Amino acid sequence: MELSPQLRQLRDFYYKTGLKLPPEKDFVRGERVIDRPAFFTLEHLRTHLNNPLLRPEYFKIYWQGKVVDCSRAMGHKVVQGDELPFLNKGIIEEYLANGAAVVLEAIDIFEPMINAMCAAIDAAGEAVLSNSVAFFSQAKGGEAYRGHVDTADVLVVQLAGRKRWFVHERQKPRWIDLHEMEPPAMGPVQAEFVMEPGDVIYLRSYTPHRVETADDFSLHMAFDICDRRINADTALHLLLQRYNTDAAPTYTPTPEVVDKLIAQAQSKAYRDGLAELGAAQAANYKRARALFGANRVTALDALIAREATRRK
Repeated sequence: MELSPQLRQLRDFYYKTGLKLPPEKDFVRGERVIDRPAFFTLEHLRTHLNNPLLRPEYFKIYWQGKVVDCSRAMGHKVVQGDELPFLNKGIIEEYLANGAAVVLEAIDIFEPMINAMCAAIDAAGEAVLSNSVAFFSQAKGGEAYRGHVDTADVLVVQLAGRKRWFVHERQKPRWIDLHEMEPPAMGPVQAEFVMEPGDVIYLRSYTPHRVETADDFSLHMAFDICDRRINADTALHLLLQRYNTDAAPTYTPTPEVVDKLIAQAQSKAYRDGLAELGAAQAANYKRARALFGANRVTALDALIAREATRRK
């Protein structure tokens, strides 16, 4: 699918500005990259929140700094012995009316054009499967996320309203203590600015940031540029699988057990196994991206066109 003109502008910012950001820089901001963004609006958000098949796995409501448990709003209707689940949208209505924030995940699954944008982002990486998230917040209800760091690079576009950003100095990579960061843990602030509709920011991973809604409401979209290469957990699991088939004898001193593991980790067979697994994983991500873009029912199109012609 060909990108819309506005998404082409966003893609070009990512390729020409974000990916060319000097190593010593943590972020880059573009002002008015897109004129009056229309590819995802409050109307789009409302449509998805009103989807009868919406489940709590796809969204989160944040109220006074806490996640609302929306599973308690799930009901079901029994039809011919089967339980058909549905969400009582009253829980969304109640919290939004009182100023809550909403995060809608996986927009690339819902919107083919957004999926095409994610595909353009993916193409720049070795094994990237990006994700698109919409953030809606209101001044009187606080933010969805407090101070935090992301383990992935992020491309953000302000869609409506205004958002004040506080960007802190980049920190070392880690997988713990990422969220709900107190000011001392955030480190020094290196920039403060307000994002207007059409503004874009590219933020490198592990750069702490927090935001405040600077209008009655704010709507922005973030593209998480997730590195899906084999991670440490998977690599270690594969190494332990090899060790289990060729282990050190019983009573072997622990340092020698570790030496054997290190030797296996450096073996050609293990490295070939990692490469094979990585290639299979990358192929799966490409198939998933293609599926998201084509995951539509078209079998009725010809009948619909014929009926439309008949009604004329």
